[in-house]
Amino acid sequence: MNAPTIDSLHRTAKIELDEGRARTVEHMQRIVNQYVLQIDVGCRVTSSATHQAALLTAVNAARRAFIGGVRVRVRKDGPLIVRWAKGMSLSESVEAFGGTVVRSLSDEYCTLAIGNLPERPAGSRVLYITWQGWSGGVVEEQADRLPETHGFPLAGMLAGALGVSETFQHIRGYPVAGRRPVGLSLWDPTKDWRDESAFGAVGHYLLPSRLWLIGLGHLGQAYAWAVGLLPYSNPTEVSLMLQDFDTIAEANESTGMLSDDSSVGRKKTRAVASRLEDLGFCTSISERTFDSCTQRSANEPGLALVGVDDPEPRHVLENARFDLIVDAGLGGGPRSYLDILVHSFPSGIQAAAAWSGQRRSMEAAAADQPAYRALGHQIAATTTQPEGEIRCGILELAGR
Repeated sequence: MNAPTIDSLHRTAKIELDEGRARTVEHMQRIVNQYVLQIDVGCRVTSSATHQAALLTAVNAARRAFIGGVRVRVRKDGPLIVRWAKGMSLSESVEAFGGTVVRSLSDEYCTLAIGNLPERPAGSRVLYITWQGWSGGVVEEQADRLPETHGFPLAGMLAGALGVSETFQHIRGYPVAGRRPVGLSLWDPTKDWRDESAFGAVGHYLLPSRLWLIGLGHLGQAYAWAVGLLPYSNPTEVSLMLQDFDTIAEANESTGMLSDDSSVGRKKTRAVASRLEDLGFCTSISERTFDSCTQRSANEPGLALVGVDDPEPRHVLENARFDLIVDAGLGGGPRSYLDILVHSFPSGIQAAAAWSGQRRSMEAAAADQPAYRALGHQIAATTTQPEGEIRCGILELAGR
């Protein structure tokens, strides 16, 4: 196979290189081809927007993390009601977002169960996706599911994502994952997500009519995915400003919820705008960097959702005249990829203080793992590049 580059290396595959489990790039590919997830879909899903948000989020996210495929058993097909699947049946939407509809499941792979099932599905480890109000998560037993009577699509999205996270950690050998209840209340994250007080005010929410999304990589596209799941009665009245200067690369397809093969080479703003406009939203784009010269005007969105991977633009967020800023950051590398840090401004601290650290990268030691060394030898044997240039390229790849 061709030597991977920063712009082509699948991020799930990269974990195997960074941790040293893979001895060569070819060995890495054999390992990740065994990453398979199963989903068993019960009968209530076609009538519940929250169940559908959980299902489509799980399929869309898992098909990027589980390189071996996402296999979905559909017990009752029918049209879906969430905006991302408009005009599609359940089985059609599974295929559209990267899953494969199957007739039966195997005991060889992990399984996520969604909705009411007549029996426990097959699977090496089975987790039930569950939600109520603003709470979502996964449990080990069907009897431990939340009531799932009062829905909110973002709780379903959260539950589906946590199901993918738990099963992904499980197949990678984390002993606790898949053997515990895991969830969160979006209403009050400090509460036990299974307590009634964490379910929030059922049916009461105000949806923003104007949003500014800064950064359209994995975080920004996750924001956009969430916006597309919100129950707007008329999305044509919603104004979205999308800001990013970058282009979608092959590797982004493994992390961005709205990236696929057809979007590689397109500006991120235009690819994401196209997907949101298909849902009826009104979009504007800015293809320049967010810096100290960026100033929001009075007729532009005052709520900013920020998902950049560099501290510099974060340091000047408060100078852009936003009414409210929500800024999220994720960890990187095989040890900290599960880390999440969220700030909102204005607050008791300044953005420059909240994000005082420099941009993090994997330590150079990762480049000394067996597969990276083997990759360096492979490049040296097939090109005329000087040894120093090869080493720099390997360090850059390991450090991403």
